[in-house]
Amino acid sequence: MKSNMKTPDLIKLSRVLGRIFMRLIGSSWRIIYVSPRGLRAGHIRGRSVFFAFWHGRQLPFIHTHRNEGITVLVSQNRDGQYVTNVLHSTGFSTVRGSSSRGGMRALGEMAGKLRSGIDCAITPDGPRGPAEKVKTGIAHISRLGGRPVVSMGASAWPALRFSSWDRFLLPLPFARVSVVEGRPFPPMKRGDDPDIWLDRIEREISRVTHSADLLTSPSARILWFILKSAGCFLHMPAMLALYFRSSREREERQGFVSEIYSNPVWLHGSSLGELNGLLPFVSYLEKRNIPVWITCFTPSGRLFLDRMNLPGSFSPLDTPLFTQRFIQRIKPRALIITETEIWPNTILEALGSCIPCMIVNGRLSRRSFRGYRIFKPLFRRMLSCFSGILARSIKDAEYFKLLGANPDNITVTCDSKSCSDHGDPPGKWRNMLQTDLPVLVAGSTRKGEEETILKASRKSGYFPVLAPRHLERIDEVLDIMKDHGFTPAKWTELADSKDTGYFDSVILDLHGVLARFYGVGNVAFVGGTLVPVGGHNVLEPLMRGIPVIVGPHYESFSGIIDEISASGAGHIIASYEELTDILKTLKSDSPGKASVRSSLEKIRNEVYDQFGLLLFRSGVINHLEYNQ
Repeated sequence: MKSNMKTPDLIKLSRVLGRIFMRLIGSSWRIIYVSPRGLRAGHIRGRSVFFAFWHGRQLPFIHTHRNEGITVLVSQNRDGQYVTNVLHSTGFSTVRGSSSRGGMRALGEMAGKLRSGIDCAITPDGPRGPAEKVKTGIAHISRLGGRPVVSMGASAWPALRFSSWDRFLLPLPFARVSVVEGRPFPPMKRGDDPDIWLDRIEREISRVTHSADLLTSPSARILWFILKSAGCFLHMPAMLALYFRSSREREERQGFVSEIYSNPVWLHGSSLGELNGLLPFVSYLEKRNIPVWITCFTPSGRLFLDRMNLPGSFSPLDTPLFTQRFIQRIKPRALIITETEIWPNTILEALGSCIPCMIVNGRLSRRSFRGYRIFKPLFRRMLSCFSGILARSIKDAEYFKLLGANPDNITVTCDSKSCSDHGDPPGKWRNMLQTDLPVLVAGSTRKGEEETILKASRKSGYFPVLAPRHLERIDEVLDIMKDHGFTPAKWTELADSKDTGYFDSVILDLHGVLARFYGVGNVAFVGGTLVPVGGHNVLEPLMRGIPVIVGPHYESFSGIIDEISASGAGHIIASYEELTDILKTLKSDSPGKASVRSSLEKIRNEVYDQFGLLLFRSGVINHLEYNQ
């Protein structure tokens, strides 16, 4: 007996069922839509664009961009027909084609749509993956269509993630759904390197997708709420503390700065040392006529900005109100922070305003890492939204990875202080030492290091100049020098032309002279390396063209030490005997100043190259500015 029942045509039904499903489930979602300056992209808002998002995150966009007449590229397989029916039922148009079927025709048709002023959209990792890897089709459509690409990210909680190749995301009813819109990227032009252009788009889509994940992650949202609450709770105590500060500091800490209309790059460093590290990056941007705004935390840093005539202010206190006010006033195109200046409320407000965030001279000590790890669910999401991190060493890069930063966004470079030069010392400084012996300048020494340096200096025939890291140790170090049979003189007394009598060693008891004083020496030892501190600035002696010796604990400058060791400009020792042997060797076989400085020049070029590439990938500078 034959059945009179017909098998339902699922392809036809998908159009009706898709419209009903999207209307019911979409109306229950709690939508968070984030876009640059609060203005959504698209032809109905001024100019047509080319939307791009990952294949597994497309469902929220069908709801948020319904009935806008956007044309979507869909594959020609059976699954693509289901998608096409759902899209048509919600006000989209489609062009059918993929890399395996009808690709060239589809690319031309999509480009024609863009040229005619119609918004288009693509999942550049579709139709079969690999997931979250951009294919070349988007570049060709962008170039032929001549319209900017807007990267889109979406996330939801609670939601189902399917086991398909794209880990398809299905937000459940009443889910919190976040949609993040990136800044428009210029279309690829003839002559652009397709690989570089595609890499920029891939990074930007991943960044906005991670930003969407941050907005919906339950654990991150709880920690974010705790930090924001703490910031609000501390608001009144902060206001009370500011009452006793100068009127300028009081206003700037609250985010009251004169309104800036130039859309600057915002650079932040806490104190004088960090600001010095930012100066090469400031110079890089200013040479390309890109405005900057620099913030600092300490009063000495603020005085430094005034003295250098740099545009900037105190950083706003890390509370939601002050940070929001500051961002609204300066309207930054990017935020660049240095070392470990990770203020969570400031960064979260910047990310929430679609401002690309970057770290330069990235540094994380073991102690800092342990502190940040308490908030790892938040920091993992937050750091994954960063456009890039330039870490100072391999160890720092590992700490950032352990906190959750995207490994593809981390690059190990040297400290940017290698690009700053304090200048040579006056010629009379060497004469003031009144010695014919080679001079060993031991800078930033720590307790437990001076004894080794003095014994090795005596044994190898060097005139020692010691510069303790902390000036409060001056008397202590003087006693150590005398205990080892030396007759030391204070540098301030020599500089004041006081008659100190006989002396065979010197102690630097004045801030701000060590960087240039290295130029007086024949060899430099950099402290904080014979004891487990991690080392201090090895770049300053290299700038003066003299070889550097460090102990085994040089983690803070490991990349630089490894680089210069190969050229003979750097040496690593672990004991008094090894230090003595190296000093004796350098008396007769020392690399020339030109050789040492050439090693440093290579490091400088690498810093600038990586910084420029980071800005280019983030869309802060364009192709012409990048190649200047």
